[in-house]
Amino acid sequence: MKAAEIIRRIETLGGTAIRQKGSHVRVVCRCGKNKTTVASHGSQDVAVGTVHSIQRKLAPCFGKGWLLG
Repeated sequence: MKAAEIIRRIETLGGTAIRQKGSHVRVVCRCGKNKTTVASHGSQDVAVGTVHSIQRKLAPCFGKGWLLG
């Protein structure tokens, strides 16, 4: 899964990208309590473990399986 797809899905669900430093985008869910960083290194896929970590960190706001489901 590409980083742009992950960020687009977060924004569709009401989250926002709050800042970017280099190739890392900091995102926050719609409630504002849960934050995480998405590494967007060009056209490469984000590692599976990283995708699961992003999903786990934002699950309290978006619900279980919000990213892959």
